Formats: sequence, C-alpha cells, structure tokens
Amino acid sequence: MKFLATHATHPLLLLLCAAAGTLLGMGPPAWSAPAWVVVYVSTALLNLICMPLLVVAILSGLRHLLGLPHPVYRLGMIVLAGAALMLIFAMAGILTAQWSQIGGQLNPEDQQTLGDFVMRQAPAGESMDLGGGHGPIQSQPNWALPDNVFFALSSGDLAAVMFCTLFFGLAFTVQRGPMSDTVVNQLDAISRALEKSISMVNLALPLLVLAYAAQMASQWDAVLMRAMSGYLLTFWILCSVMALIMLLVLIKLAKAPFSQVLQALKEASVLSLISASPLAAVPASIEALSNRLGFSRGIVEMLMPTSAVFLRTGAALHFAMLTVFVANLYGQQLTLLEMMTLAPVAVFAALASAGASGLASLGFAVAVVAHLQLPFEAALPLFAAINLFSEGPARLLSFLCSCVLTVFVCGGLPIERPKVSPAVRGLNGPVRFTLSRQSAILMVSCFMLASLLSLILGVAFGMRQNGMNGSTATTLSPALTPALIAASGQ
Repeated sequence: MKFLATHATHPLLLLLCAAAGTLLGMGPPAWSAPAWVVVYVSTALLNLICMPLLVVAILSGLRHLLGLPHPVYRLGMIVLAGAALMLIFAMAGILTAQWSQIGGQLNPEDQQTLGDFVMRQAPAGESMDLGGGHGPIQSQPNWALPDNVFFALSSGDLAAVMFCTLFFGLAFTVQRGPMSDTVVNQLDAISRALEKSISMVNLALPLLVLAYAAQMASQWDAVLMRAMSGYLLTFWILCSVMALIMLLVLIKLAKAPFSQVLQALKEASVLSLISASPLAAVPASIEALSNRLGFSRGIVEMLMPTSAVFLRTGAALHFAMLTVFVANLYGQQLTLLEMMTLAPVAVFAALASAGASGLASLGFAVAVVAHLQLPFEAALPLFAAINLFSEGPARLLSFLCSCVLTVFVCGGLPIERPKVSPAVRGLNGPVRFTLSRQSAILMVSCFMLASLLSLILGVAFGMRQNGMNGSTATTLSPALTPALIAASGQ
C-alpha cells in the first residue's frame, strides 16, 4: 500500500498504463472488462464521498472567508473574476474558430463522411437522444432554484446542492459561541476523514488511466477523426495554449518555482483529465494549494469545490467553438455583433450545465446553437461521437482556472507554507563547529592528559608482562619510577 501511494502518480507508470490500455482497447472488449469494473467501483465510491465533502468543505471555508477582513470585497472579487475568466475563454474560442474557419473548409469527401455518420446515427430522420438518459436534448430541462433540499441531496444535482450549501452556509457563519466552535471542529475532522478516503480511492489512478486509454482506443474511428480533425486539433491547441497561460499566471501569483508548482498539481491535473467525477480532483487540489504551496486553507476549501462546479471555462470555450463550427458548416458568416453576443450565451449555457458531464452537458449546447438560429440536429451527433476526446482537456482547463482564481483571491494574505526542518530535507550545506578560546584550551589539556595516562598504563602493562621490578624501572626511567611502580602494583 505504501509503495502504491508513493508511485501511483509516477509519470512512467501512467505512461505504461496508457500504452497497455491502448492495446486493450484495440483488442476484443472482454480484454478491458476487469479495468472497467475497477473504474465503475472507484467512480461510485468517489460520488459517494465527494458529495458530503463538498458540503462540509464549503461550510467551513465560507465561515473562514467571512471571518477575514473585507469579506464582501473578496466575495465580489470571486464573482467578477470568475465571470471575466469565462467570458475571456468563450471569446477566445469564438475568435480562434472564426480565424481558422473550422467547419467551413471541409472537402467533399469529409462532408460525405460526416453525412453518412449522421444518417447511421439517426435513421429515417429520427431525432437522437443526447441527454445521457435524461431525455431528449430538445426537452433538456434548465436548472432552477431547488425547493426541497433533501431531494437535491438525494438526486445528486451538484448545482442544486451547491446552492443549498451556500444558502445555509451564510446562516451558519453568523452563529457564534462555544456550540458553533464545536461544530466547526467536528466539520474539520469530517473533512479530513473524507479527504483521506478519497485519496485512498485515488490509488486506483493507474487503472483509471488504463481504462480511459482503452475507451479512447475502442471509440477511435479513423475516418470520422480525419473528418473532424480540424476542430479537434484547433480545440486541443487552444486548450494547451490557454492552460500554459494559466499555469504561468499561477506561478507568478504563487511566487514559487516552476518545478514546485508542477509537482504540487501533478496528481490533481491527472485526475481532472481522466476522472468521470468533476469533484475527484478536489482533495488533491486542496492538498496542493494549501499544504504544498501555502495558501489559506479556508479559502482553498471553499473555492476549489465551488469552482469545480460553477467555473466552467473549458465548457464555455467548447460551446463557443462548437457554435462557430456549425455556423461555418452551414455557410453562415458571423458578424461582429453576433460574436459579441455569442460569448455571454456560451457562458450562460456552461453555467446551466453545472454538475452535468458527458453527453448530458453537451445537450446544453443546443441553446447556444439556437441563439444564431442554426440547425443542430445534424451537427450535435458529430460532437457526441468525439465528446470523449474533448471533455478531458476542457476539465483540465477549468481546473487550472480554478487554481488561478483561488490564488488570486488569496492575494494579500500571509503565506502558510510549512517550514521544512533540516532533518526532513537533509543537510545541504557544510556543518561548522565553533569553539571559544577557553573551550579549545580545555579540549587540548584533556587530550594531552589522556595521552599521558595512556602512555603510563601501556608501559606499566608491558612491565608486568615481562616480569620487570622497581629497580629495573628505575634504571630505565628514573623520572617515571613512582608512576610505574604504582601502575604495576609493586
């Protein structure tokens, strides 16, 4: 167990698991069945643990945040900075897709490929079900204010749970006194226990990587990927560039070395990239930002779970690029006004899809496409087929934006980075011994006295071994006669 906990996120082990998963995905489906059992169990356990952790962490974090100086200013900063990040990313997706003209430069062969794929997915003109078991996308319900907190908790709707937690958390923060402090201590203990439980479940990370690679290999359609390569390559490159920018901003705000930030965020980044649960990376991110990089744990505990649900910058970028792709596919050139109004619509759609994942979140792109009065029946099945290849980078981008927002809000607070003792980090420099003059004289005197006593005892021992008497000793060394006689016992 200790070996697994230490090496579960080692890059070499993850690469080997990814290669093995690719080979399994290319073979029969029965080969990867054991890995899928582990993935199913770990996902169920994460969903079981993450929901109470979400509630407990936000309650304690909100109480800590409101106890800091200028709490209203910090809350306003959180809302405005989060909204600005989502608008910037949505606008970046629109401008990049419009500049590269994705969807508008398909050759006739690719158009024929996409048309055949859509006809196979929707025979006889029937509409497709992209809701992931939640109904057709045409009737996908929008999120509304919850009227029953118990139903929200039992249904697992993350957006409703977040709203209820924040609403009751504000009332909890104004409670003061011994009883309230006792509850806070209990919540902290529960939060640590839940984080430890999730870290134990995340030990199956190599198997998650293996199963994720197997799923990608099994769903890889070379013809479809070639037809959609323009969109996928543009999306991947843009996500990589924006992720690198967010990482550089994070390093600048954290004032920490590049290697330290990468090492701290390694586990959380891998989890956000491959895990099916949007909250799987929350404990690892709290550990990275608070214990390893030294930011305020109270703010980190509140913002990381909250932003994991609501700060959907990757989804906003994906919805914006998807809409531009559909517009170019049907030959409609967007005006400047349409591009300006498309960004807020993509942001609202990303917020409405909070708590949803997979094809269920893709169903909310209908509102963005319908904003420009474009048909979506033929385009969304294409994105449903490649959703697995675009959902991971979008989640990773949202995670890095959450880290940047958290570090930005922590600005001005003292760094809580723990000090590493020399016994832990080792002796990196030379060890110096400093002696005073009195100590040096005393040490030399003791050394000389010990040497003299050793000489006398050695000579006396030799005399006894050779049977020498006192007269012989006097002849040999008159000055040492008394000491030799006393040492030899004669």
